[in-house]
Amino acid sequence: MIDVILPELPERELALLSEETPQPSGPRLAGRVVLGGPVALPVTADLVGTDPELLDFLRTEADNAVYHLVHLSVTCARDAPDPALHSVNLDLSLTAEPVRRGTAVFQPVAWSMTPRQLTAEVTASAPAAHLGPRLGFQDGGDTAFGERVCLEARRELRSDPGWEIRHTSAVRIGGTYRLAMVVRAPRGAVTRAAVAVGATVREGHTLHRFREELEEPLRLAALQ
Repeated sequence: MIDVILPELPERELALLSEETPQPSGPRLAGRVVLGGPVALPVTADLVGTDPELLDFLRTEADNAVYHLVHLSVTCARDAPDPALHSVNLDLSLTAEPVRRGTAVFQPVAWSMTPRQLTAEVTASAPAAHLGPRLGFQDGGDTAFGERVCLEARRELRSDPGWEIRHTSAVRIGGTYRLAMVVRAPRGAVTRAAVAVGATVREGHTLHRFREELEEPLRLAALQ
């Protein structure tokens, strides 16, 4: 197992426009959610070289696949006015295009994601994540029966992964959530990750939905 340092990320404040038509006169979410990243770096032999098993795994995959670490964060204001955030979703769409026309490629997937689940309010961000066998994140600990999950990784091993942050009776959405995934992508292809952030607030029995998509997908740098 190796430790992966979670880097400082460039941040952008999201406008999060309403998905309703016409635009409602109700709650506005501008300034309440900040996206950090996305930032990507290739998983190289230098990165995993202290772990012989991980190095062997990369070598066995080298003819067909490359791996990338993608880092993101979502920061939600703790002292925002009501209505409180009911949920926040961060969604990625992974695509790959062959460098040479006519070459078949498989679609990239979220090979591993962290955190998989959280049941408590976020405090200080963890300085590192832990990569174990076959480049799988090691979160440590399982959710106890009956615990309310306030953050959950969604659609691992698919091309449309993401995380959902939920308001629960015990935990209100707020603070910085550090997120990371390992992406498995085809060798010899240009791989990109499009990012969108959605949020909901509840007023009485009405759920209002907001969303923003980044204009430019993140290009995952090719291994040399």
